[in-house]
Amino acid sequence: MEDTDNSTLEEMLTCPVCQDIFQDPRQLPCGHSICMGCLEGMVDHATLIPFRCPDCRGYFGRVVGVQKSYTLSSIAEDFKVNRKRKDQQIKTVYCDLCPEKKTLAKKTCLKCEVSMCEEHVKDHQELQVFTGHPLVKPLSDLLERKCPQHEDQVLKYYCKTSRRYICNLCALENKQLNQATETSTVLRRQLTEYMDQHFNALDEQIKESNKMVKKLQRDIDQEKQKVNPANSPINSVIVVLLFLWFIVLYYAYSYSTENQALTEALAVQQNRVHHLYSSIAEVLVDQPVKSHNHQEALPGTLSLDRDSASPYLGLSTDLRTAERLKTKLNYPDKPRRFAEAPQVLSARCFSIGSHVWEVEAEGYWDIAVSYKSIKRKSKNSSTFGKNTESWSLTHNGKGNLFAYHDGVKTVLSETLQSSRIAVSVDIEKGNITFSALDSTIKHLHEFKAELTEPVCLGFGLYRVDPLSKATIISVW
Repeated sequence: MEDTDNSTLEEMLTCPVCQDIFQDPRQLPCGHSICMGCLEGMVDHATLIPFRCPDCRGYFGRVVGVQKSYTLSSIAEDFKVNRKRKDQQIKTVYCDLCPEKKTLAKKTCLKCEVSMCEEHVKDHQELQVFTGHPLVKPLSDLLERKCPQHEDQVLKYYCKTSRRYICNLCALENKQLNQATETSTVLRRQLTEYMDQHFNALDEQIKESNKMVKKLQRDIDQEKQKVNPANSPINSVIVVLLFLWFIVLYYAYSYSTENQALTEALAVQQNRVHHLYSSIAEVLVDQPVKSHNHQEALPGTLSLDRDSASPYLGLSTDLRTAERLKTKLNYPDKPRRFAEAPQVLSARCFSIGSHVWEVEAEGYWDIAVSYKSIKRKSKNSSTFGKNTESWSLTHNGKGNLFAYHDGVKTVLSETLQSSRIAVSVDIEKGNITFSALDSTIKHLHEFKAELTEPVCLGFGLYRVDPLSKATIISVW
C-alpha cells in the first residue's frame, strides 16, 4: 500500500524533461512545472522551433512567463530527504535469523515480524506452509506498520473520520458501531412519532371535553334560572368551576400516567440499544487478538483507551469524545477499566518530551494528567486529583474552577470564557500547566512535580444534566 503511494507521489514529482525529482521547479502558464535548469536548456535550443510545454505541448509565444513553485519545491525536497532516509534504513536492516546479526536482510515478513537474508527467506518463498505470509522490502520501522490494537494486522485503509490508517478489524468495528448508531436513531425516531401521536390524541380529547363543559354549563344555567332565578348566576359559576376542576384533575392524572408509560418505553429501548452496543464491543474486544500497548499508529494523534472507560461513559466511533451516560453500559470487565469513578484515560502515555493537548469540555468535568499506574477499581482512590498519581483541573458546571492533587483542593479565581482547554506537560522539567483557549491563551494553574512514570491524558465526567462531555481536539 505504502509502496504504491510512494510510486504515485514520485511520478507526480518527476520532471517531464530530465525524468528526475524536481530541482528548483518553475510553473509554466499552462499550469505544468519543469526544473529551472531544464527550462533554460529548452529555451536555449528553441531559437528556431517555438518553445512548447513538454506535457501538453502548449505554445506561449516568444516570451515565456514563469514563476517559482515554492510549495512544489518544498514537497520535492521533503520527498528526497525521506527517500534517502528510507534507503539508509534498508541498508541497516539485518537478518534476524543469522546468529551474528551482520548479514543484510533481503525481505521482511509482516506475518512473522522478522527480517531475513537471501538464504533464510527461501523457506518463505518455497514452502506451502508460509502461504499468506506477505514479504516486503526490509523494514526497520516494522512496528509502525502494524495496527496498535490488532498486532497481527497491517494498516491498509485510511479512515476519514479519525484521519489515520486502520486495519481490517478496525474497519469492521467502525462499521458495526455505525450500524448500532443507526439502529439507535431509528428507535428514537419511532418513539418520538409514537409520543406525538398520543399527545395529539390527548389534545383532541381536551378540546372535546371543553365543548362538553360549555354545553353542560349552558344547561345548568337554564335549570338554575328555573329553580332559583335570584341566586342562579352564583350557583351556576360554583358548579361549573367544580366540574372544571374535576376535569383538570382527571386529564392531569391521565397525562401523568401516559407520560410515565412513554418514559418507561423509552428507557427500555435505550437499554436495548446499550445492550446491542455492549454486545458488539464484547465480541470485538474478546476476539483472539491482543492489544499492542495501545500506542497510536500515527504521530500527532491521540485517542481514548476503550478498555479503561467507565461503564458510565460512552465513547465516539473515532475514540476522541467521551460523554456521561445515565444508564450503565455492559462493558467487558478489564483490569484497566475504571469500575466506580466515571473516568477514562488516553490510549497513549508519554515518558519523555513536552506535549500539549487541546480539549473541549462542557458540564461538570475533570481534565487530568495521570500516571498509567493509577488505581482503577476504587472510587475514592481512583478519582483524578484525590491521589498522588494524578493532577486535575475541575469545573463544577457553574463556572467555578478548582485544582486538585493528592486530595488537596485549590480554588481558582479565574473563570472560563471558552470551552477549550490546553493541557501542557514538560516531563523533564516536571511542569503541568492548564490554560484556557479563547482569543488569547489565559493561564489557569500550574503544578510542579517530579514525573517518574509515563503520564496520560484523562477525562472525568460526573453529571448527565447538564450533559458532561469532553473531546480531544488536537495535539501540538
